[in-house]
Amino acid sequence: MAAQLEMSTLTALQYRLGFWTEGLLGLLWSVLGIAPLFVAVDHLGAVEGWGRWELVVLTGCFTMLSGLFTALLQPALRESMTHILKGTLDYVLLRPADGLLLCLTCAFRPWHLVEVLGGAALVIAGLSLGTVPVTAMGVLAGLVTGAAGLVALYAFGVLVLCASFRALQLQSLTHVMEALMDFGRWPAQVFPPLLRALFTFVIPLLVMTSYPAEALLGRLSWGTVGQLVAVSATLLTLARWTWLRAIRGYTSASS
Repeated sequence: MAAQLEMSTLTALQYRLGFWTEGLLGLLWSVLGIAPLFVAVDHLGAVEGWGRWELVVLTGCFTMLSGLFTALLQPALRESMTHILKGTLDYVLLRPADGLLLCLTCAFRPWHLVEVLGGAALVIAGLSLGTVPVTAMGVLAGLVTGAAGLVALYAFGVLVLCASFRALQLQSLTHVMEALMDFGRWPAQVFPPLLRALFTFVIPLLVMTSYPAEALLGRLSWGTVGQLVAVSATLLTLARWTWLRAIRGYTSASS
């Protein structure tokens, strides 16, 4: 796995101009996404209880998640789906390591990690300039919830990958995932109850962005944090089980 990541990094570094421009452009687009939220704050005073700097924290969490998705998960999913389409996935599965982990690390776009650094800077700025006091317990809750959100992101990606075993045309689902993630720019409170439940338990976008921001701002109880961890663990278990069933029915080019 380390060798695969190293090769992807070296390939990207061959084009240093693209390395920086793509990363910086991705950060720029993510930051520009805060503009509609600021417009809403200027007209309404707050967005469902979220002030200007609280929204900066939310945008930072979204930017970090988006950077991790485009740097690590999205290229790996596309590469693995290409292997499935060509019937060459057995070249990956026969290596002496867990097949799922190999699929999730088979491609890497390191320049998008610039977005992660930019998102972290936004979170720090929002917490520093806002009126909400930052506590050690809040930071710990934010880290735990953020880790749960990252697990949920990978688990959802694995389910998308497993779907491509049955319908190869579903390669475009990575673009659908990217489009859906834009909903993570908004606080959970702006969604009606049905959509909020959908984006928490089925497509866990709010677990990835809104709830980590709320935890950093001290708005989540530890009971809620535990529920979000349980949601991510359940989704991860489901993803692993689905993966094992999918590879049993996989037919390679040599079969």
